[in-house]
Amino acid sequence: MRIRIIPLLVVVGLAATACSHDPSAPTVAAPVSQAPSAAATTATAAPTTAAATGTTAPGDVGGDAGKLTLDLVERQVEPVLSKDPDCPKGEWTTDVSNLPDRYRSGAKQFAQYDCHLRAGEAVPHRVAQAVYITFADPRMANDYADNEAGLSPSLVAYNTVVVIGSGLPTVNIRQTLRTISQACVCGHVS
Repeated sequence: MRIRIIPLLVVVGLAATACSHDPSAPTVAAPVSQAPSAAATTATAAPTTAAATGTTAPGDVGGDAGKLTLDLVERQVEPVLSKDPDCPKGEWTTDVSNLPDRYRSGAKQFAQYDCHLRAGEAVPHRVAQAVYITFADPRMANDYADNEAGLSPSLVAYNTVVVIGSGLPTVNIRQTLRTISQACVCGHVS
């Protein structure tokens, strides 16, 4: 039994010595043939940097900022909502006055999709069937999703929220939000 333990202790001791760094010891460069390539060094450093960023929820990291764009949401939402008989024509409006007062100051970008039965109709048939908001602060995005979306599911990606209204009976809200999340490879549906 001692014979097996001693080599193990020697290996552990050598590993500990190799991993320790004495700042007074001179630095010796590896021969060129043994030096790691710049690409290998960069590849190993990247996961360390990524691991250092904190997350508030799965898929809800600062790296998601900018992935969930209004353009992407428009492309995903319009075909789905326009199939519903209560929303054959739709229009995105950006009037921030439709946003509750407590969120206006923190909103960087706001848009809502209103449904019309006919083109040129002055008053929408259904209002805010999709809402897109980018906030300056991700906490405000989470607060909006928790408190203003009500019982409607929402997609939150860092500082951006998408809510699909429940006024259209043929629209599968959760599936639509999941499709948007998959398209941007970001966020989480709650």
